[in-house]
Amino acid sequence: MPKLDKTLSRLIPAGPIREMLKSAFYKFYYNNKHVAGNGFRMYYRRGLYEFVFPKGVRFKCRENIADDLQRSIPGYLAGYRIKEGDTIVDCGAYIGEFTLYAARAVGLRGQVIAFEPDPVFFRKLKENISLNGLKNVLLVEKGVWSSEDKLKFSGGSQSGNLFAGGLDHNKLSCDVLVTTLDAELGRNGVTKVDFIKMDVEGAEVEALKGARAIMKRYHPRFAIASYHVLSGKKTCVMLEKMLKDSGYRTETSYPLHLTTYGYR
Repeated sequence: MPKLDKTLSRLIPAGPIREMLKSAFYKFYYNNKHVAGNGFRMYYRRGLYEFVFPKGVRFKCRENIADDLQRSIPGYLAGYRIKEGDTIVDCGAYIGEFTLYAARAVGLRGQVIAFEPDPVFFRKLKENISLNGLKNVLLVEKGVWSSEDKLKFSGGSQSGNLFAGGLDHNKLSCDVLVTTLDAELGRNGVTKVDFIKMDVEGAEVEALKGARAIMKRYHPRFAIASYHVLSGKKTCVMLEKMLKDSGYRTETSYPLHLTTYGYR
C-alpha cells in the first residue's frame, strides 16, 4: 500500500498519530476488504508489517510486501503444499517474501536455501531473516546459473534484475558471483530437495541446466516464473522441453505471473 504511506506522509507529520492511523487502517479496513482474496491478514505495529497466514505461519517485515505475497504464494504453491520438514530452495529470493513464508511453513525440522545476487536486496533479505529470528534459512549471496562464474548484473530496482551478458551496462550494473544448484547445494551438505521456486528474471533456463544432478537424485518439484523472453520466445517453451527431457511432467499456468510447474 505505498499510496497510503505517501498520502499519510503528505497530510500528517511523522509521529504517533500517523502510526496509529496506519495501524487502524490495516487492522480494520484492509483485512475486512482483502483477507478473503489474500489468504492472510496484515497488521502494522511500531514500524513493522506483520503477515498472518493459516496454520500458524506468521512473520514480520520492515517493508509492505502484501502485493508480492498476494501474487507469489498462491502462484508458486498452486501445485505443491509445503510440509513440515521440507527442504525448499528459493532462487531469486528478493527481500524474502517467499523465503519467510516457507521458513515458517517447514518448521524447525525443515530448511530453506535462499539465493539472491543483488547486494541491495540481499542486505534487506538478511535483515528480514534476522528480524524474525529464523535459524533454518541458509542465505547465499549468489545468482543461479549453469556454471560457477562472475557475471555482470543489472539490478537495484523493483522492476527486476538481469544477468546482462554482453549488453550495455547501466550505472546500476555490478559484478556478482553465480553458481549452480548442483554445486552450491552439494557444497552445503544438502541431502534432499523437495521444492524449488525460481524467479530469476530470464536466467531460469541456465539455472535449470545447473540443476541436473539435483533433479536426477532428488526429483524436486518446480515452480518457475517463465514469462520472461529470450531469443523472441517466452522461457516457458524452453523450460517445458528441458523438464520433459528430464522425465518431468509439466504445466504452464497462472496468467497473473506466468509460472511453469514441473513434477515427477
